Amino acid sequence: MQRCLKIISSMPRMLKFVSFCLLFCLVFGKAALAQQHTKKEYDIKKLAEGVYSFTWKDPLQNPIEGNSLFIINESDVVVVDACQWPSSAQTMINELKKLTPKPVRYVINSHWHDDHVQGNFLYKQNWPDVEFIGHINTRTDLTEQTINKFPTILKRFKDEKAVYEKWIKDGKDPNGKELDSARKKRIQDVIDFYDETYDEYSHVKYVLPDLLISDSIVLYRGDRVIKVLWLGRGNTRGDVVTFLPKEKIAATGDLVVYPIPFAFGSYYKEWIEALGRLEALDANIYMPGHGFVEYDKGYVRQVKDLLTDLLGEVNQSVKEGMTLEETKKKVLLPDWKKKFAGDDLTRQRAFDDFFLAPGVEGAWHQAKGDKEGELHER
Repeated sequence: MQRCLKIISSMPRMLKFVSFCLLFCLVFGKAALAQQHTKKEYDIKKLAEGVYSFTWKDPLQNPIEGNSLFIINESDVVVVDACQWPSSAQTMINELKKLTPKPVRYVINSHWHDDHVQGNFLYKQNWPDVEFIGHINTRTDLTEQTINKFPTILKRFKDEKAVYEKWIKDGKDPNGKELDSARKKRIQDVIDFYDETYDEYSHVKYVLPDLLISDSIVLYRGDRVIKVLWLGRGNTRGDVVTFLPKEKIAATGDLVVYPIPFAFGSYYKEWIEALGRLEALDANIYMPGHGFVEYDKGYVRQVKDLLTDLLGEVNQSVKEGMTLEETKKKVLLPDWKKKFAGDDLTRQRAFDDFFLAPGVEGAWHQAKGDKEGELHER
């Protein structure tokens, strides 16, 4: 288990979520991965006149994918985030077309992570005049962190699949333990999921944001006002929030994620400050990057307080001269784990792997004053 986690921690972000979820299945026995995607259920909710959220009913179901917001205006549509798998993005587009025949004029990419941008090309195919809005750092990071690495990532999917195929062929795992029929079934599910994932990703054609902001932009679409705001570096260095002041709705991207925040490659002190600015907006509906729509500021504050305690404990460990390994053993945040994950085993593992492990390591390096380039997601 620890060997697997060490291997996964060195992977590009695109592989991290897939590999962690596959590891859950191997260890805890969740099966039928290859069929999960086609069975993924979603909700479409009307948040205000012409404004609809698209959210996944199980935010941690494989593959983990981002939410979307549809803003239907007088003569066009603005969409926030474009999902990860092409089939999921096409599902979103199909649902949007049921709501309106109006064309999509803008797609706002909240940040560079693949599970929010890989569906861009399908919006371009459906509406050739669409433009993509994002922070200038989002375009840079999407290019450097994902597009330039994409061939290598696809190869690693094949390599990872080959590892599990060898387990099946040998009839035992790398520790020499014989595979019983139940475990063989779980491993075969993993292999099938890798096949499905590779097939999905092999169809992706990356489309970059082409209307870039460094601070903010305001879109006037008929009588609708849409503000795209950069509130500072946070989960990434290019997070933008889409804010509808009249409707008091904010789409947060991964500044806010439910049920477990993702802390890979983040800027923890500035993230807390960005959440403070988000909280100060005159909004009472928040659509997170993943998870359920929130109808007050409570969860935003909860994430901010979690990050504050993480940073405080890690900074104290650094002041006491602790190494990274010593800090990892000390900073466990058990009360926060209970608050976010409760007794749910999958959520507990997600808290450890998606938030605690990357958060402690990243905050430790930042407290030590490591150069910024070492903090970007690999």
